[in-house]
Amino acid sequence: MTARLTELARFLRTRRARLTPECVGLPRTPSRRLAGLRRAEVATLAGISPEYYTRLEQGRQRHPSPEVLDALATALRLDADGRSHLHRLTARPAPAAPSAPPPAAPEAALDLLRALTVWPAYLVSPMRAVLAWNDAAAWLLTDFGALPPHRRNLAWFALCDPRARELYTDWEAVARGNVHRLRNALAGRTGEEPLLAELAAHGGELFTDAWNEHEVRGPNTGHKRLNHPEAGPLTLAYTGYLLPGPERLELVVMTAPEGSAEHALLHRRPA
Repeated sequence: MTARLTELARFLRTRRARLTPECVGLPRTPSRRLAGLRRAEVATLAGISPEYYTRLEQGRQRHPSPEVLDALATALRLDADGRSHLHRLTARPAPAAPSAPPPAAPEAALDLLRALTVWPAYLVSPMRAVLAWNDAAAWLLTDFGALPPHRRNLAWFALCDPRARELYTDWEAVARGNVHRLRNALAGRTGEEPLLAELAAHGGELFTDAWNEHEVRGPNTGHKRLNHPEAGPLTLAYTGYLLPGPERLELVVMTAPEGSAEHALLHRRPA
């Protein structure tokens, strides 16, 4: 079984295991012991034969059609990130380039970062490499400029830098989220990825557990809760803006509502 077929099989199994009969409108019999859905139940929901679905989970079906993938995504209740991930797992392999340096930050993005003097903002690659940042982000998160270039990575910082445990109130969720972003970025790629080997060696059981969850995430919005060493507890909203282009770079901007303590703090922070 190829690595790509293995990834597809594992992804389908983990998604199936997370669903219950009740959440998809199926009855639960008193004698049922299985926590997740049965293969036949997923097949019925997707409108395909149980034998065909079994071949998919066993890595014996190489080329499911886009229509079958969409039906499976609906049956498994996948969100937009999960649906895209499922399609990428079955697309033509894209060769990995582990030795390639992170992409350069576009000049327009650098201009925007320089203009954002109040709001913490940074530019990040799909592999979580921090390519550029403003002074507010360096103050809020960490001085990326003081780190070696190969350590300017959000996944490495969250999982392997002890300061992250103190900084992020929801440290485990932040660390897991970075792993889920990495899995999303690597869907359909072939070859070895040195960052994964480093995280496996230094990221502890949390990295292994999060990677084996087969969860995926793309650019999103939400809130970060932090315990800043100078400012104390902070809650900031963040939004990831995907820049046009094949590199899929993401500009992340953190803000606070007007009238909040965080809003006042960021506006009076020395530039």
